[in-house]
Parts: sequence; structure tokens; C-alpha cells
Amino acid sequence: MALAVELVSPEEIVYTGEAEMVVARTTDGEIAFQPGHVPFLGVLVPSEVRVYTTDGAKTTIAVERGFVEVSHDNVALLSDSATVS
Repeated sequence: MALAVELVSPEEIVYTGEAEMVVARTTDGEIAFQPGHVPFLGVLVPSEVRVYTTDGAKTTIAVERGFVEVSHDNVALLSDSATVS
């Protein structure tokens, strides 16, 4: 089982893919999401989102303010600005 991940900025879809885990920093601190996570809605702070893919790779994405929503093994991240490192 994997997470379906999509990170979107106003200009483009920055990242889309499957992941074993996504780590993001919110106003409440850093949080990791894995398949089966309870529904979640949080406010992103400027930081790096780490996506650990199903093939063992790690993608790091610098984000500005925004939101993260988790529901039914889908992780949606909306950010004012995002750049894949």
C-alpha cells in the first residue's frame, strides 16, 4: 500500500507520485504521514517536505506557506511556492 502524493503551487503541479512516507513541517511541528494515517489538515510553514518513494528514493521539496491535507491515503500539499531540490 502507498500514499498518492500531489504538491501544487499556483503556477504548476510541482510533484505527483506514490510514496511510502511524507514528512512535512506545520505550525504544530514536524509530522510524518504513512499509509493508513488518520485524516489530517494542517498549515505548512516555510521548510522542506521530504517524500520517501516506494522505490526507496527521497525527494526534497522546499515549500513556503500553505496547507497539507491527508485523507484516504492521499496527501495533498498546496503551497504559495515550491521547488524540488
